[in-house]
Amino acid sequence: MSIDITGLTKRFGNHAAVENVSLCVPQGAFCVVVGASGCGKSTLLRLIAGLEKADEGTISLDGVPVSGLGLHCPPEGRGVAVVFQSYALWPHMTVADNVAFPMRTAGVRGDALREGTKEHLRTVSLEDLAQRKPADLSGGQRQRVALARCLASGARTVLMDEPLANLDPHLRHRMEDELQGFHGTSGATTLYITHDQREAMALADLLVVMDKGRFLQIAPPEEIYARPASETVARFIGRGAVLSGQRHGGVLQLGPFALAAPGPDGTLKVLIRPEDVLLGEGMAARILAATYRGGEWDLTLGVENLDGVLEARSRMRPILDEHVKVTINGHWVLPA
Repeated sequence: MSIDITGLTKRFGNHAAVENVSLCVPQGAFCVVVGASGCGKSTLLRLIAGLEKADEGTISLDGVPVSGLGLHCPPEGRGVAVVFQSYALWPHMTVADNVAFPMRTAGVRGDALREGTKEHLRTVSLEDLAQRKPADLSGGQRQRVALARCLASGARTVLMDEPLANLDPHLRHRMEDELQGFHGTSGATTLYITHDQREAMALADLLVVMDKGRFLQIAPPEEIYARPASETVARFIGRGAVLSGQRHGGVLQLGPFALAAPGPDGTLKVLIRPEDVLLGEGMAARILAATYRGGEWDLTLGVENLDGVLEARSRMRPILDEHVKVTINGHWVLPA
């Protein structure tokens, strides 16, 4: 199902946790809402699920209104499945019984129930653990049980509230692949909440950047990375330097760098990503900091008369305080 939100607002006292947001998630899309803790992401998910009642605005699922003026369809009437950060598995049930629960509740019995349970366990590679209890599973295995149960519900809309937050970093990477496989297998429309921008970029077809209850930008992840709509988005998504410069006659002056930048004269802010900074020739820069990231180094570079520092990458081991030559071969002028 598609998810359509218009002018949605939710207040707690005088605080607007979600404030006048609108969003259209196409059928079958994987939409990720990313933002810092407390920005309103989880409240948004709970509004879509029907776990919270909106103060203003409308929500429609597959064209059917479920929330609006005088309307609040309960969670069980919305046809959505929710995967929580805490997994929310029945501790007294086996893995198979947890997965079978939504089908059994829907009236499925006998061979159909057994075969359906096996099929969903097979999808998440848990057939061999069918008779274990959740307490006997690892965090990643529990999350896969929650995903299988979600598949078994037959829901066409899946809402995920930071489902990987409790996992170790190495397991989170593996689970990202499993989530993408789950999404492809289910064919469901997925809305996924996270504070991890790297995770968001890896999973999303459609990315929503949220801050203080509002949506700052809605676009495919590659567009948000390359062309952020504001300084806040530029600083939150990816790495890079936001610098002030002067544009005159189509030339942007950033300290000692002169870059082509058509447009009106004046002061503006520019985003320079690490891949826009080339080492080897050009202006003198000093290596202020270096962090090894496996296969390459992240560098922080100081340039005389530049309003800020540059970030760059190098495959060669750097020497702190060493002077190198740099050029800037790309930039994005941030909207005023």
